[in-house]
Amino acid sequence: MLDALEKGPVGAVRTGTELMPLVRNSEFYDWLRPVNIDDALVVRLTSDARPACLIFGAPKRTESFDTPERVKLVGGVVPHLQQALRTQDKIAALANSTVELVGALEVVRHGIIIVAGEHLVINLNSAAERIFRAEDGLCMRSGRIAATSTHAEQELHCAIQNALAGERSTVRSGRSLTCPRPSGKRPYVIHVLPSHRRNADEPLRQPMALVVIIDPEDEPEPPAALLRRLYRLTEAEADVALHMMHGADAKQISEELSISLTTVRTHLPTRLRQNRPPTAKLSSCGFCSC
Repeated sequence: MLDALEKGPVGAVRTGTELMPLVRNSEFYDWLRPVNIDDALVVRLTSDARPACLIFGAPKRTESFDTPERVKLVGGVVPHLQQALRTQDKIAALANSTVELVGALEVVRHGIIIVAGEHLVINLNSAAERIFRAEDGLCMRSGRIAATSTHAEQELHCAIQNALAGERSTVRSGRSLTCPRPSGKRPYVIHVLPSHRRNADEPLRQPMALVVIIDPEDEPEPPAALLRRLYRLTEAEADVALHMMHGADAKQISEELSISLTTVRTHLPTRLRQNRPPTAKLSSCGFCSC
């Protein structure tokens, strides 16, 4: 029966009179008989290599099951079932995409929030959740990002709106801002970016914005090994660089590392200027080379 369906057109209603003789001596018929199916209306719903098929089964009766009324009724149902299958496939694809997206967001140390229309948060990672729970400058209200500072909240909402819909020019663009914290810690650095998720052959989707929250207090100290690899430093030079990052002056570094002032003043600064990539910089915002 399935072989006959695969060779036939999608959406065509096939009758038991045509197909049931094909299964009389098969294992499929051994399954149909105990459930009292001796006649049927069968339709192939998809064009896949392993198609989805729908069987309306009926017990054996004196009159034929494939009356014009029943064939017409099944034919009317077919487009709705096909749409349901397409919707099911799309939902499954979105679910898989969401799982992948959530996994990717969790790898990022910074707070990541995806915002849709009306500034509603539709996804966020655990780092963003921790920031909101602390309520130290940022929080969630009615499913939206809020700030404890009125000025910062207005600036944040303006940036999100601009990323979602653009201004009068209708050009969506990103903005960066800072958000003060009542605790007195260094303010959050926030980047709001438009999210472009549409392919050329896809219809326009709902615009979304990506909000990146960076906590300068949570910036880890780069390991000496990373400095050596990025800037091609020796082990001693990397140690001096770390002390410089902590604000130590040349004399303090000389005393703490037991090296001469000449080494501190001339050797390391020259190597850093020579080896630093054009855009590389130890950034306080953790997101760019500003």
